[in-house]
Amino acid sequence: MMISENRDRISAPLPGTLTVLGLVLAAVLVQFGMRVVLVAGKGDLRDFAAGYTAAVVARTGASFYDPQPGKSWFDENVNADLVAAARQAGTLHQHPGFEHVHIFSYPPAMMFVFLPFSTVPFPVAKLIWLALSLLMIGWALWLLVRRFEFERLTVFGLLFVAAIFHPLRNTVDIGQVNALIFFGMTGFWVLYRQGRDVAAGVVLGITTAIRLHPGLLVLYLLWKRQFRVGGVALAVACAMSAGAAEVFGFRDTAIYFEQVAPKFTVPLISVENHSLAGFLATVAHACGWGLSGQVVGPAWLAWGAALVVIGATLLLLLRGRQTPGPDRLSDVELALLMVAIPLAAPNATVCHLLVLLPCIGVLLDRMVRHAVSREVLWPALTGLAVILIGVVDDFYVHPLLARGPWIFLAEIKFYGVVLLYTALASQLMALRRSPHV
Repeated sequence: MMISENRDRISAPLPGTLTVLGLVLAAVLVQFGMRVVLVAGKGDLRDFAAGYTAAVVARTGASFYDPQPGKSWFDENVNADLVAAARQAGTLHQHPGFEHVHIFSYPPAMMFVFLPFSTVPFPVAKLIWLALSLLMIGWALWLLVRRFEFERLTVFGLLFVAAIFHPLRNTVDIGQVNALIFFGMTGFWVLYRQGRDVAAGVVLGITTAIRLHPGLLVLYLLWKRQFRVGGVALAVACAMSAGAAEVFGFRDTAIYFEQVAPKFTVPLISVENHSLAGFLATVAHACGWGLSGQVVGPAWLAWGAALVVIGATLLLLLRGRQTPGPDRLSDVELALLMVAIPLAAPNATVCHLLVLLPCIGVLLDRMVRHAVSREVLWPALTGLAVILIGVVDDFYVHPLLARGPWIFLAEIKFYGVVLLYTALASQLMALRRSPHV
């Protein structure tokens, strides 16, 4: 039996293979570096510009949100203070026929991140943010490689995927804060693996306070009675939110939770929304199955899609559990939860998918360590997911793909996330069947 199993295992790399892989990796890293140089020189970093402008307004004591009441989604700016600050700072984003500044859509605690940048001119601030984004992404990748003890082939594969990963490139191009979220979620994961529950809870709590999506993970940890992690995370998130309300004013906290956040509880109808609710709303709109003339889908669709994803994930996580108590989550379980978050959220853009890189790393390492030649399905699903999420660029937003059955071709990143979820579910079930678990 052992002989047969050994023969089935994927053979070790031939001599010189790592050298060739190193050359390929060096080439894509140089290409990525050249892209960063172009962004530094010509990029407008419009997402960072939105946070910077809001921070400039916050320093004056005026409201830094632009909730645009009466509109189902965000359109032209209404907050005159925000527009005036953007015009003075040079952060207005140009469109044919009009100009605007992208709205600050994050919780008030995120202002702790942006406020220091408002003390320097925008051209300087955006270069500092670009450098910090690269540092956070690089540090997160180093943590993955070093603390997860990946095989050498896994390291080459993960770094190659990162260098060409569309969510990562898009995050850098527009100065998206998901570089910070990626760093925070990776830091939490590493600390959790090391058994440093309090530190892991602190990092997860900070990340949740500035971006609410990781709150699903906090709730799951509390439900699993892992109170040292989940309880600390909840306490830190609440403390940061209360501190932001005290520092930046209860008025803006109320505006966020009463007017801004509710708009994100319904799915935007767009091929750039890669959640399950976004997929269903966009397909229904394009195919004429209702929602005609609408910009967003109904709230019941968002709740229904979230319940489907959460229910399926809980079923997978709880099925075959050998102990009902607060046992620690494996890497595959955490990866499944991480992939479930953008699927369950009403809105998930390409930048949100950056946090899937650790999940891809976990699958790549299992492929290197445990895959056998007769196992074809889950490695194929993983590879196809990497291609659809990470390699295929912005062709899916072409206007031709926004109408009728063509919409199904435009939803490729959603398919990639589903395939990644399926590959992780397959590996989780395989782990549960293993006699060594």
